[in-house]
Amino acid sequence: MTRSKKIALSIVLPIAVILIVLLSLSLVYGIDILKDAIEHRGWTKIDYCNDRWDVQIPNANIKYTFSSCGGFNGDGETYTICQYSSLPNEFLQDFTSDSKGEYLEKYNSISTMLQSSKVDKSQLIEPDENYIWLSKTKNTNNTLLLAYNQQTNTLYIIEQFI
Repeated sequence: MTRSKKIALSIVLPIAVILIVLLSLSLVYGIDILKDAIEHRGWTKIDYCNDRWDVQIPNANIKYTFSSCGGFNGDGETYTICQYSSLPNEFLQDFTSDSKGEYLEKYNSISTMLQSSKVDKSQLIEPDENYIWLSKTKNTNNTLLLAYNQQTNTLYIIEQFI
């Protein structure tokens, strides 16, 4: 074998192996992504939130939705506004007023990030005494904040993934 053929093989062979490995990985993960897309076909933002946070948000008319999540880790915020025709009493049992200001503090922290994104600022809430709240934390830094306006029967779903 000539020297030029040896050099060509020493370059082509590792590249071929890398390409085969990458192709295999893309097939494995591509199939999972396709299965996930088929399994969740027709899901709304409410369905995804229920699945991620193990909550049971009743179906509603979704008025607005925004997501700044992206990238490899899916970090970012989601913001969804749901309108109810009547008060979902059973769902709201665990909600509470913000007498200590803890929910407002969480909301302000997340809304600062939302305001620096491309969210429609006119859709962000201005918390007042008409709101009752529920919050969940997962993996110590992912936050779900639910704000329900009792006067307008509107639920605001605010998620932050870090």
